[in-house]
Amino acid sequence: MSSAAASVIPRPAAEQISALRASLDPRQPVAFATFGQEALTALARAGAPLTAAQDGSLDAAARTPLDQAAAALSRLDPQSLVPRRGLAGLFDSRGGRLKRVRRAFQDTDRQMARLAGELRTHATGLASRAGQLDPAQEALRQPIIDLGGWIEAGRQRLADVETDAPEGEVSPHDQLSQRLEALAGARVAALAQLPLARQIQNADAAAVANLQATADAIGAWSDGSRKALGLDGKRPRKVQPQPADLAELSTRLQRTLDRAERALVDGARRRAQASERLASINASLSPPSDG
Repeated sequence: MSSAAASVIPRPAAEQISALRASLDPRQPVAFATFGQEALTALARAGAPLTAAQDGSLDAAARTPLDQAAAALSRLDPQSLVPRRGLAGLFDSRGGRLKRVRRAFQDTDRQMARLAGELRTHATGLASRAGQLDPAQEALRQPIIDLGGWIEAGRQRLADVETDAPEGEVSPHDQLSQRLEALAGARVAALAQLPLARQIQNADAAAVANLQATADAIGAWSDGSRKALGLDGKRPRKVQPQPADLAELSTRLQRTLDRAERALVDGARRRAQASERLASINASLSPPSDG
């Protein structure tokens, strides 16, 4: 066990080790095969909530407003402020172009405000999902401590166990040693569940941060565009917005949308990998089913 893990999981109490040591009769090797089984069962039961299916649809649902925002943004064309060429441009006044762009922006802005709210709601849902693992991780610690007590008690008893055995048979000492090795391996596996659970939470935390940042970025895009179009006051102002400035605002927001989408996709992949590993570990700790 690493020093980091040791600092998280304390040693079992001496009284617990003493009681378990007293319960292990070195003259009854038939009981060695099931020594510590109740601790293993408790460990598997405690780890089950970590492997329980969480709502994976949250990741896909959070991507929907991102896609909708990108689509809405793509329909807003700052180049429509530029006069059209040819005869059409003769009847295309600057004021008319500005009004059309303003209307298009206001329609898009209303949609974007709604999508920003949805992104914040999804961020809250993902944060809640991550938080659900906290009590599950805490519940796993005591069974790990208890299993450590069984292992230590068994090791202390080894000196009292018969080392001789008929030819071709395993000595009681070796039987208990093998059982203790299996228990120690199970404890290491159980400890591995804690960083895997934290990996799932970290993936959700990254997605939450990106969704919140995207909602903020939508607000910044809205404020900047309103100012550029002269819509930041009670009444529209006379302005000559530059298409390049509006395009830069949209480009900046699109980059944030792309980052958030990548974070969701990557987070879902990492969560799936960690969840699969957790399920495998928990299955190895669970007693075999009858039949």
